[in-house]
Amino acid sequence: MKVCVNCRARFRGDPERCPLDGGRLVPVKDPLIGRTIAGRYVVQEKIGAGGMGKVYRARQEVLGRDVAIKFLSDHLTHDPSYRKRFLREARAANRIHHEHIIDITDFGETDDGLVYLAMEYLDGTPLNQLVAQGPVPLSRTAHIGLQVARALGRAHELSVVHRDIKPDNIYLLRGYDGDFVKLLDFGLAHIAGELRVTATGTVFGTPEYMAPEQARGAPMTAAADVYSLGCVLYEMLTGQLPFTGSTPDLVLKHMRETPRPPSYHLPSLSPEMDALILDLLQKEPEDRPKAFELAESLATLWEQLRTSLSPPPTAALPPTNPPAAPAKVVGPAEEEERWSERVERLDELLKRAHPRGDVPEEHASAVMELRQRLRGVARLRGQLDQRLTLTESQGSEIRVVRGRLGGAIEDLARDETSLTRQVQEAQERVRKAEATMRDLLPRLVRQWQALPPPPMKQPTPAALEHLADVGRMAREWLDADHERQESEDAIRRDEVRVEDLHFQLAQLKGRLGSVGAAQEVDHTRLRGEAEELESQLEEALAQMARLSAPVVEHLVSFPELRDHVRLLGSAQVLP
Repeated sequence: MKVCVNCRARFRGDPERCPLDGGRLVPVKDPLIGRTIAGRYVVQEKIGAGGMGKVYRARQEVLGRDVAIKFLSDHLTHDPSYRKRFLREARAANRIHHEHIIDITDFGETDDGLVYLAMEYLDGTPLNQLVAQGPVPLSRTAHIGLQVARALGRAHELSVVHRDIKPDNIYLLRGYDGDFVKLLDFGLAHIAGELRVTATGTVFGTPEYMAPEQARGAPMTAAADVYSLGCVLYEMLTGQLPFTGSTPDLVLKHMRETPRPPSYHLPSLSPEMDALILDLLQKEPEDRPKAFELAESLATLWEQLRTSLSPPPTAALPPTNPPAAPAKVVGPAEEEERWSERVERLDELLKRAHPRGDVPEEHASAVMELRQRLRGVARLRGQLDQRLTLTESQGSEIRVVRGRLGGAIEDLARDETSLTRQVQEAQERVRKAEATMRDLLPRLVRQWQALPPPPMKQPTPAALEHLADVGRMAREWLDADHERQESEDAIRRDEVRVEDLHFQLAQLKGRLGSVGAAQEVDHTRLRGEAEELESQLEEALAQMARLSAPVVEHLVSFPELRDHVRLLGSAQVLP
């Protein structure tokens, strides 16, 4: 890929001069900048990079909005397993469609093998920049943690595990009354930054926030995300990580050591929050609360803090130095408009060069053919814009339906979590009641058997006291039996409700899996048609550039016209 030093137009292949204005062509530093992806995203500037890929800001011309596009790294692109995983996980993240998870609006592969994701463009800062400033107040920590927990709850209910929860992947948006969280790199981060532990196989994730089972290389479940979020909350509150050290030390500590309570670093921390974080950091996955349970606990805590005398969480974010504005990148639509002006200018300059009307036939024919091709380009652009509009509309409809179903699933899952916890609490009451009854029964029998045999003409005080003891034990036993029966009745009722919720969840998940299947097929077809039209349009513009090259070369031979020719690339006009 080369770019003209005058008009900044780009050309593939090995031309030496710009066919638009005769300017010198030089290699492009970043061939992605200025490129159009999938017929609708004009890449503007690079905004980030990681072990897995590079992220660019792009302009979506049809909707007039910015998006972020992530490209799979070159060294991973040629590995079929990474390419498939990248796209498969993108579908999983897109399927969740939660307000606190970054919205992946498009994904695919270009004709030359670039694998990409198109995501919403976020204005804000990652949480790690806020944490770097020091401990975060409890109310703000609870508010941020609540939003992350809700996002994870929805994802986990749909069988998607993030695998790399850390402050870098939690983004705080600007422009809201309070912090608004977006969770990034959903389901993708396990591709990057592989950590190999020879004794246990391959481990994905970030050692500082890694769950014990993750450190062992065992299969990861939703509980691994909960543990990682516990590490994040610990760090937010205290400014310290639960464990520190080299990577091998961290792996072993996560697996074997119990962290100091957060209150060790922050004595003013409430016992409830102290205990909650320690529950999140339990070594065994089954001992940790689920994401929805965590969200419920944090919601209760945050509501208490918000209505107390404590100041509300602030949305202040670390100051950032805005990057220098990138050079304007011309999109395809604007380039086509410029071509219309160029053709007219070429015709005008030819007449200036040959005032007596002796324009060479081949150049006059070239201008005539350029006009005809412009009409073909306009037709292609109209067809392309129509396909792109339909594609965007269908994609939006699919996301709305998925979001609505996902919200219903989340509501049912929260109810199921709450009922399941009620069942567990009732089962614990049954166990306690049965233990009480077992403990009382032998003593009650002994005391009963020790009562004086009837009839008693005149009960003695000792006999009455003995009888009162038996009565008290009998009442305690009956109360325990009543508690057991009530709890067992509650368990039966709630288990029926849980079973009903299970059925409803299964129905909704099945519907979510199949919803828009026909729309997806149609959406894929429209996207393919748009990409084909974009290729035709790109080739048509390239042909126009080749057709105009001899005319430009001819005009450059006239010294008095060279400055005018130089401006053809940008379609500017000299007097």
